[in-house]
Order: sequence, then C-alpha cells, then structure tokens
Amino acid sequence: MRTTIALLALSVVALGCGGPESNMPPGGGDGRPTPPASAPAPAAAAAVPQGPVNEKYEIIAPFYKEALKRSLDGKVNLFRTNLDKFTPTVEIEAEPEVTTTEAKTPLEYYDADSYKLVLIMSGTAQAKALVIDPRDKSYVIQVGTLIGNRNGKVTSITSSTVVID
Repeated sequence: MRTTIALLALSVVALGCGGPESNMPPGGGDGRPTPPASAPAPAAAAAVPQGPVNEKYEIIAPFYKEALKRSLDGKVNLFRTNLDKFTPTVEIEAEPEVTTTEAKTPLEYYDADSYKLVLIMSGTAQAKALVIDPRDKSYVIQVGTLIGNRNGKVTSITSSTVVID
C-alpha cells in the first residue's frame, strides 16, 4: 500500500514539474535550437475525423446556424395570448339558385298560336274565354291564366279579343 501511494505521489510530482512550453526559454531551455514547426502536422490532425459524422446534421446545419444568428428579442412569448392576431373569416356558401318549375298545366304544353278561340263571355263580372288545344280538348281561361309554352299570360279579355303577353 505504501508503495502505491509513493508511486502515485511521484507521478503527480513528475507531471506537475512540466509546464507549458511558452514558459521555456527560446531554444528549448537547454541551449539547443528547436526545429521549425512543420506544416503537415496540423493538416494531419485535421484529416483525422473526430468521431462519426452525422449526415443529418449536414442537412440541418444551415438552418441551425441561421437560428443561432437571430436575436432572442424576436422570440414569441409563449405566455401571451395570440387571440389578438386571430381574425375570423366568414365564408358564406353560395346557395345554388333553384329554379322553381311549377307544374305545367295542360295549357302550357303547346304554343299559344296553336289554340283556337271558340267563345268569349264578356258580359259577366269576370270575362272568360273558351279555347281548344290541338288535341281537341277545351279549356276555360280568364285574366291571369298561363297559356303557351313560352310563359304566356292572359292580360285582358274584351268582347272581341284575348290578349296574351
């Protein structure tokens, strides 16, 4: 045990006596000139990889360096609410126009010119007329009745005429 402690103390003293080379006098301290530093030695040290190279680091290195250059003043305060920046957008969906096609009456199947005017009753409170379609069916019409396949409407009935617009 004593020998181990003695060897340990001796090695500490030996290592402690050697100092940095900058404290030594020029020429190595013993009067001999020192050889000039060779350039290949640092290049050889740089050529030796310092451990395994991470390929993934090479991918993210530019982004990492950019992140280090940014100041910390521009960082987002995680504890401050960000609801000020939120502005809701209202999206109104356009409803497709539904064309209401009312059920066509038998008077709307043919052109208004194809109906034959048979009778006009103009002496009553509301004037009416009797028309016959191309299939020989008869219909009674009055002001406001839809007639014809071009959205025609009876506008007036007089003693001698029926006006369709």
